[in-house]
Amino acid sequence: MQWNEALLTNEQARTFGFSASVFQHGLCDSGAFSDIALAQLLDKHPREHIHALTMGDDPTRPNENLRLAHDHLSGSALIHAVKHGRLWLNIKHVDEVHEEMRDLVNSLYGSLRRQVDGFAPERTRATLLISSPRALVYYHVDGPPSLLWHLRGKKRIWIYPALDERFVSRDDLEDIHAGAKHEYVPYQPEFDAYATVIDLDPGQVASWPQNAPHRITNADMFNVSLATEHYTEASRRRARIYRANRFLRRTLHVRAKEACEQGLATMAKVALHRLCVMARIERVAIKQHQPVTPAESRMIRLDAAASSMVANSVISEDATRT
Repeated sequence: MQWNEALLTNEQARTFGFSASVFQHGLCDSGAFSDIALAQLLDKHPREHIHALTMGDDPTRPNENLRLAHDHLSGSALIHAVKHGRLWLNIKHVDEVHEEMRDLVNSLYGSLRRQVDGFAPERTRATLLISSPRALVYYHVDGPPSLLWHLRGKKRIWIYPALDERFVSRDDLEDIHAGAKHEYVPYQPEFDAYATVIDLDPGQVASWPQNAPHRITNADMFNVSLATEHYTEASRRRARIYRANRFLRRTLHVRAKEACEQGLATMAKVALHRLCVMARIERVAIKQHQPVTPAESRMIRLDAAASSMVANSVISEDATRT
């Protein structure tokens, strides 16, 4: 297997995007994710696209997910802080800023296209994830389909049934697809009885159905992963339907009986919603991912000399947006 390829079994290719699955990739042999390479990438990357978060250790308390101020740190200092603290770095738009990352992501998706019949993403985007030992990602739902390409360390992923209102309400999904709500949704430990649990090692890719809720916990070691999202005709259709259902629910006070993704009635409500958007009848205040509510939001300054953090003043809602 080449370093820029993914390798699926015939069964994995057949069920890709419809069930939780783990397959192989060769990125670990690329040399692009060593400490030195990561520090250099951080130094070159626009700081407004590097989002640093700290968190607690209770997956039921996402209010402990706090933003970090890090503009004063070099890339190597950030890597040191992640290794010795409790941090999660989201380096967004890596495929747009760095040509080598764009080529890498294009190669990976090219290998998926060759192996999965009918898979033709119209657009992709990538975020590099660098995280501390024992760090966690709270229970959430992504809008577009996503993949997690694991590179260093070990992590455990809990993946819950998609489009099941026991685990995420339809109202929340509609708000997420409309951009009116960030991805965090209510979690209860009882959900775990229904989860598919994956222990992810370097060289593995985790895949799950679009809109399947999931959460992540690192093992006791430094972790690096590449998260990618892709947009297909089917995923865009689902987003349009959920946005249309939200419009009907909030503006016309009509609740769709189900989120059907086919049929004339579905096409009609999507067309109606598009016309209303064009006529500015509906305006959605886009809610970018926000780790905590404004009332709880604090900016934390990360100490350059070590992994200690110092709480500063409360900041506004706009300042917490990522």
